[in-house]
Amino acid sequence: MKLRISVFFQSSLNVFLFRHMSPRVAQFYLHAIGFLYYLLSPREKRTIERNVRDVLRGQEEAYIRRVVRETFKGIFTHYFEKMFSAYLDYGTVRRYVDTHFRVQGIELLRKALEGGKGCILVTAHWGAVEFIPWVLHAQKVPTSVILECATARLARRLQEQIANRDTRLISSAYGGSILARAMQSLKDNRVLMTQCDEVDAWRRRRSQTIRLFGKELFFDNTIDVLSRRTGAPVVAAFLRRSRGNRYTLILEDVSVRRAAESSARDCLTLWQDYVRAYPEQWYQWKKWREMLAA
Repeated sequence: MKLRISVFFQSSLNVFLFRHMSPRVAQFYLHAIGFLYYLLSPREKRTIERNVRDVLRGQEEAYIRRVVRETFKGIFTHYFEKMFSAYLDYGTVRRYVDTHFRVQGIELLRKALEGGKGCILVTAHWGAVEFIPWVLHAQKVPTSVILECATARLARRLQEQIANRDTRLISSAYGGSILARAMQSLKDNRVLMTQCDEVDAWRRRRSQTIRLFGKELFFDNTIDVLSRRTGAPVVAAFLRRSRGNRYTLILEDVSVRRAAESSARDCLTLWQDYVRAYPEQWYQWKKWREMLAA
């Protein structure tokens, strides 16, 4: 069976080395072994480049080549951020978040929680998404996160990180119904974080599509169903990376101050906008073909 990149990065040796390196050296190291991984996985590398080119068709070749290069760097940076947030001690991560992150639109979450029905926070496999729960924790926002972990080690470590803190993880790795736990979190007036581009969890139907990037994509309305059942408003979130290890969590109103016809469609449209603006910050490129309905 082919080794997945997430398992490769989080091998026992790499986790051990990561914990004993400075962040700068660790990031350089992960980029180096990332290039090694794709050297040994040329088919996956070609798939990612082909998919980037598919979305950017019509753009200048120099721009496409730059985006392809930066996309692979973005994938490696994603795993650096994942390992940083999971495997380093709480104090180190919290200091990093307090120093390097800012938030735009936090009042949207405050306003949403005033209704007492929680808030559905929709993000994507884009930017520094692994740090979003940390940023919300620093803002004293009670948060539940729907996620699946590639390794048992990561699941255990994340549970240790949130022990005695107002963050909950909702995953099949921890047992119980994910939907029931998600609805309970909203009932408890918490922010429920999920991702709109989790294609592996989509219910793909030919009769249900959305037009994005000039193509027909499958459309999953789970966010709409959850919002209508619970009455929870929806906010979109994108954590953008900038130079100098600076980050901005951008919160976008979906249905806090207005009535959205389809929160799920609005979230996917916002996702399209952010991918178009910063395509190198999306790291789910190998799944692109699975999103296409035609």
